[in-house]
Amino acid sequence: MARPYRRRAVSTVSRAYSHDPLERIEAIGGVNSDHTRWRLSQASATAAIDAGTDEFFVNVDGHPVKLVVLNHGGEKYLATEREKTHPDDLLSLLP
Repeated sequence: MARPYRRRAVSTVSRAYSHDPLERIEAIGGVNSDHTRWRLSQASATAAIDAGTDEFFVNVDGHPVKLVVLNHGGEKYLATEREKTHPDDLLSLLP
């Protein structure tokens, strides 16, 4: 049985050590409603989105922008739903 559907706000992004744009994100994280922190690897986050158990979003100018899973050459990676017009939405959270 699938766990309940969760919607999570992403507030942190960890950079991987790669110059490849598809490998720049190592993990995403945020804060739960009970103020505990959560962190998922990019692979775990893409699996959760694909399974339909979680939805992730970032706040851009006060508006939520959903994260989606994209596939390039058989490799899955995270991006925002408006990646084509705003490619730095997710990467803007990098420290």
